[in-house]
Amino acid sequence: MKPEQVALLEAGLPDVLRPLRAYLPYELRRRASGRWGKVPSRWAGQRLYPVNPLDRQHHLTFTDALGLLRAGQCAGIGVVLGPHLTLGGLPVVGIDLDDVVVDGRPLSAALDVLNPFPSYTERSVSGQGLHVLVAGQLPPTVRRGAVGTVDVELIDCGFLAITGDRLPGTPADVAPHPEALLALHRQLVHPTPPASRALPVAIDLDDEAVLRRARNARNGGRFGALYDGDLSAHDFDPSRADLALLAHLRWYTRDPDQLRRLWARSALHRPERWTRTATRDGHDYAAATIARALALGQPHSTEENP
Repeated sequence: MKPEQVALLEAGLPDVLRPLRAYLPYELRRRASGRWGKVPSRWAGQRLYPVNPLDRQHHLTFTDALGLLRAGQCAGIGVVLGPHLTLGGLPVVGIDLDDVVVDGRPLSAALDVLNPFPSYTERSVSGQGLHVLVAGQLPPTVRRGAVGTVDVELIDCGFLAITGDRLPGTPADVAPHPEALLALHRQLVHPTPPASRALPVAIDLDDEAVLRRARNARNGGRFGALYDGDLSAHDFDPSRADLALLAHLRWYTRDPDQLRRLWARSALHRPERWTRTATRDGHDYAAATIARALALGQPHSTEENP
């Protein structure tokens, strides 16, 4: 534990967040991609155990979570966003931008995204990303996408690691920006895909052949772990894991019915969630997530290719 971590959190955490029992410690685990993942956990028996961050029985006060960090018993702490965390009746939403700080300064493209959101803004744990906390209501679909060259994730229900390292010139507390948040969401729903991102080639394979090809690909270890129910590479967020699984499978089939069958055979299958209406035109969660996966461009890294 670095003393400056505790000092930044004590000084920088927004006032609206301080009274809540909504915190968890996390430990760092190396992902298959080589990047470090932040695993929300509980402290018991002199060690950390991974938990579902939405299980509120494990939530701590800010003081108790900070105490674990001060004692060196975790790598950091985070706040769990969800229905319990509101401002003026509006949910608090995290806007997460990765890899947008270079040499300590935010990229101009990232500032363009954030200009409509004068609200608490902090540097991420790596120092290379930004988190903005705002109050506003999100539609039920789409949480990740790109605005130009900037990758954006909107978090209204899930775990967000916090640092208290506020970006100079930004407000000290969370502010409501419901209209701006809806406008940002619309940009994620209807992105302008970069011309360089080609879609994967459709291949006519039966279900068993698709799974065989996916498991034997260069990133087959990651696919297999995800297919078998390991959510650790996706911060134990089932919705992020669903989209990631479909992003793997779309390399081998672009048939929505086949994708649904393969997804249903995986350990991620959640029948009660799949049938829930998720779009204004009546599509359920499964159909909306499949459509979103098929709309994705080619991943940045060739490591993702089959």
